[in-house]
Amino acid sequence: MAQHKQFDVNLLRVFLAVCRTGSYTLAAEELDLTQPSVSNAISRFKAVIGEELFVRAGRNIKPTAMANYLYEQLNDSFTNIEQTISGLEGFDPITSERQFVILANEVVTHLLQNRLDAIIQDLSIEVIFREPPDFDDEIFEMLNLEQADIAIDIGLPRDNRFERELLIREPAVCVVSSKHPRIQQQITWEQFFAERHVLVKLRRFNLTAVDFISEEVLPNRKVHSSKSSMLTLLAAVSTSDAMGISPKNYASDFAQMFNLQLLPIPFKTKTLDIEVVWKKKHNRNPAHIWLRETILSINLQ
Repeated sequence: MAQHKQFDVNLLRVFLAVCRTGSYTLAAEELDLTQPSVSNAISRFKAVIGEELFVRAGRNIKPTAMANYLYEQLNDSFTNIEQTISGLEGFDPITSERQFVILANEVVTHLLQNRLDAIIQDLSIEVIFREPPDFDDEIFEMLNLEQADIAIDIGLPRDNRFERELLIREPAVCVVSSKHPRIQQQITWEQFFAERHVLVKLRRFNLTAVDFISEEVLPNRKVHSSKSSMLTLLAAVSTSDAMGISPKNYASDFAQMFNLQLLPIPFKTKTLDIEVVWKKKHNRNPAHIWLRETILSINLQ
């Protein structure tokens, strides 16, 4: 950095916003600037640093290794400075207009969103649920760059940069049509593997839901169809003689709509441990504490 020129601290503010949002346009909206102003600020900051900061990835941009390093080094300090100057160390949900982003799959979103909406219906706070990326490192990257506040998911690997707390241990059940010609009220091991199955593949684990929860190696199953979501699995089961596996609470909510039987799985399975995951830097952040405590206080049983 040239010593005879005073560094424009506003460049840092723009740089951090672009990292956080992953977009010049979104950063411009957040900072109440024009998109060309943001682009110009990033060009100026790039000239100061002397290295590329962002690269194109389709229609989006991705931070380079240098940008990620700078974000890690600068964001906490800059956030603390902004909070101190603007007096935002406290958080009052009654007056706040804060927007939170939660990464959660369809099952978690179904269990949580309506309950959370009821809690904040008289507040100006906004909570947005978004589908998580397919890969763990992409989920962590979004949390790290503060493109999301928390992730609520199963099986995220341990990472020292992040905290976690159990939200719910969700058992799984077997789902079949109430009009199934061979299965009523219970199902045996032999029946389970004699019938055709509707499968949902958990993309992050490259496993079907059944293989993920089973505590033993299972025989091959006859496949009826493969679906991309739990809701389409339930719909397919309701109109066929096939069966599927679903989280119990989720299936219960749709059992009447799809005319389903919910039956115990005839082999040993583990629960789906759904956890709330967040960046350690937010441990003492009042807004994040409020969000986490609010979510963890919701009765999901």
